[in-house]
Amino acid sequence: MAIYGIGVDLLRVERGERLWARFGERATRKLLHPAEAALLAERKPGPLIARSFAVKEAFVKALGTGFAKLGIEFKEVGAGHDAEGRPVLLLSPALEARVRDMGISARHLSISDEGGMVIVFVVLEGRG
Repeated sequence: MAIYGIGVDLLRVERGERLWARFGERATRKLLHPAEAALLAERKPGPLIARSFAVKEAFVKALGTGFAKLGIEFKEVGAGHDAEGRPVLLLSPALEARVRDMGISARHLSISDEGGMVIVFVVLEGRG
């Protein structure tokens, strides 16, 4: 398999905290993938929003398209964990089909946070 694309995004957690302070639940309905929104009851909203936004940005950078070209909504992309605790990209069913049609057959996600920053790497594999 060839690497289709690589994306990275670095974001200050403070940006997520400002979004939450300004828009609250309204921001999360537009921004968070449903699985991420379900975590709001158990996690601090600011870091969750920052992490989610960084995941989305890294993903569209790896696609090489940006959000608008594919008509991707923010809430269609998110992060979760597999049974072993490894981070995984979550996509809406419609976006999952589009990505498959683009020839992308594997996705890899790495997330790290430290000192008020979150960094995300996305690697997509498929037709190169």
